Amino acid sequence: MLTTLTIRNIALIAAEELNLSAGFHALTGETGAGKSLLLDALGLALGARAESGLVRHGEASADVTAHVVPAHTPALQQVLEEHGLAREEGGLTLRRHIKREGPSKAWVNGTPVPVAVLAELAEHVVDVQAQHAHHALLQPTQQRDMADALAGLMPLRSQTAHAHTEWQRAHQQAEEAAARLHQAQAEAETVARWRAELDELAYQEGEEITLAAQRTRLQHFTQLHASMVQADEALSNPTSGSVATLRAAARAVAQAAKIDETLAPLATQLESARNEVEDAAHTTARALGGLESEGRLEQIDDRLHALKAAARKHLCTITELGAKQAEYAAHSSQQGAREEAAHSAAQAAMAARQAFMACCTQLTQARQQAATTWGPVLTHAVRALHLPHAELSLALHPLPAGQEGPHGAEMVEIMFAANTGHPAQGLGKVASGGELSRVLLALKSVLYQGLPAQTVVLDEIDTGLSGAAASAVGQAMARLAEKHQVLAITHHPQVAACAGHHWRITKATQGGSTHTAVVALQGPARLEELARLLSGNAITPQARAAAQALLAESQPHAEAAA
Repeated sequence: MLTTLTIRNIALIAAEELNLSAGFHALTGETGAGKSLLLDALGLALGARAESGLVRHGEASADVTAHVVPAHTPALQQVLEEHGLAREEGGLTLRRHIKREGPSKAWVNGTPVPVAVLAELAEHVVDVQAQHAHHALLQPTQQRDMADALAGLMPLRSQTAHAHTEWQRAHQQAEEAAARLHQAQAEAETVARWRAELDELAYQEGEEITLAAQRTRLQHFTQLHASMVQADEALSNPTSGSVATLRAAARAVAQAAKIDETLAPLATQLESARNEVEDAAHTTARALGGLESEGRLEQIDDRLHALKAAARKHLCTITELGAKQAEYAAHSSQQGAREEAAHSAAQAAMAARQAFMACCTQLTQARQQAATTWGPVLTHAVRALHLPHAELSLALHPLPAGQEGPHGAEMVEIMFAANTGHPAQGLGKVASGGELSRVLLALKSVLYQGLPAQTVVLDEIDTGLSGAAASAVGQAMARLAEKHQVLAITHHPQVAACAGHHWRITKATQGGSTHTAVVALQGPARLEELARLLSGNAITPQARAAAQALLAESQPHAEAAA
């Protein structure tokens, strides 16, 4: 429950501290006194958006601290652990500091946290039903969420939403795999033709370098041939060539060395020179012969042109033609793998959809059971709110095939009939504002029965009710307060009389400044406030007597709500 709410410099509130206990708390006061400011202040401590206009005039900043003692639930513990926060023995202290200029700050048990953390924690400790919450109940999504929460189907809803996400992911992957396969199939014929062309071209690595060298030689064939002929003649002429000359010189020196042994090294040197020159002469002769066997220039030009044309066509260099050929071969070999991947992805998407549809079926069956179970319970709850002939029920409206979503395969509508003999219809078609308020309270009172203890704030949800209906609503709030702490802002004395605790919000001007104050009422002060609510500002003896009677009549409920 909320034990303390400390407010400083929020609009008309200069400084207030509310010390709250368990039970039913009624907050009353004249219109404009500042009842909504209490909710604004509490909202700040619960992570609501901060408006700089909330800072009291003349002040630079405002501060709100709410101390709560929440029920220890796994969900709350998970939020605390996710943000590295400890649950202290005395509860949680949620603090918010806002400035007229600049961002606001937040703390949990003295530890600085992002403001969003306050909102996460608030979901597990305080439930605020704003003044027009019953209008939101007209929204189909709100009715579905309310019904699912009532029946305890939120875990199954989460499971269904997860299965839907998995199916959507698998479906997207299957579509991408199919698109890749389709593109590959569209390219397959072209790639096969390109591969055949390169296979026929039969490019050999480095051949363009060899061809270029041959082309250069052939382009200068006449000059090259004349030079090689001249070299061959100089080396190999039988009478004047270098080989013949060296052979004769070597033979002569060898004969002389037989007479003069000191000439033997020279003879050896000449013989070695003769061998080397003979080898050079043979190499020259082979090179000369090879000039005529390297092919025609026209053939080489045609080959180089074919290689360059292929490189241009395939957007690569001549040296990359081999890699292109391998790439096209790999494309063809990967076609089977693409087909298998597309098939596997399609199977996975089908399995994911089947799993999702199984969750939808399970959720539908659970909702059908909930409609049977909870209809009578809701009818009993709403009849207790001075609607003796009303009926509430849950209707399921299947969605068209293919439109199932994360929330299942149907919409859930809360059906209402105010009078016996009239068919139940959707809330928006038949319920008045006062009836909607009581329907909301009936739904919430049943829902809260299955929830851990928490603080429930009801902001004028009894607007538009008559005295008898308001009395029934007050009694329902008192019953709700037997398990939960209830804070209700009301203008109805019948509601306030059922509360175990009564607070009055007042506004006064003093010294040129206007202040809002919150006062706990007991005894005569409470009687006076009830009389004011009954008759207006002119409190008469008759109004006091009526207030005394009302309080006595409501006393059992007030004691239970204390």
